[in-house]
Amino acid sequence: MVRQSTTRRKNDSGFTLTEMLIATVMVMFGLVAVAQLVPTSVMLNSYNRNDGTALVFAQRQMEAMRTQPLSAPYFTDPQGVSCYPAGQRCNLGDPTQPLQPVGCPVVLFNGIPVIDFSAPVSACVTGYYFNYTDPNDPLRATYDIRWAVITITKGSLVTGKRFIVGVFRPGMETPTLPITLDTMVEK
Repeated sequence: MVRQSTTRRKNDSGFTLTEMLIATVMVMFGLVAVAQLVPTSVMLNSYNRNDGTALVFAQRQMEAMRTQPLSAPYFTDPQGVSCYPAGQRCNLGDPTQPLQPVGCPVVLFNGIPVIDFSAPVSACVTGYYFNYTDPNDPLRATYDIRWAVITITKGSLVTGKRFIVGVFRPGMETPTLPITLDTMVEK
């Protein structure tokens, strides 16, 4: 019979217990770092969805306002949503107050006019705001839609309107900011 050697050869060495412990700790640090990215990714995805939805609402309102005749004092929301209070129409400016923003408060942010969502809705003129609940959102998110209109006149004739529309989802924290669109319509 052949005798087996129980002595270890020099070239057959493996990992020591200390090396395995260090490698395990390094892998754990990597896994923990990656696991912490998941909640941040979910949060940013939620913010992006809210911003995208707010932008779509703002674009829809802006287009509804922009397509109205300059002489129109109000319009009905294309989705059938009434302005506040219920049953009111959405106003499109006041020709008796030319070159003045009428509706919700407007502030300058880096020289750009934006709707002031820090002001309470009671600071808005009736008919220049409403809340909209997204029927496609499983969480039934509600968006605050506000606007201001600057009317340009020549005598009693309305020759142009500037629309500043803002949409914000209340209850969201930073980095989500209100969406504001600004456009001008003239003859």
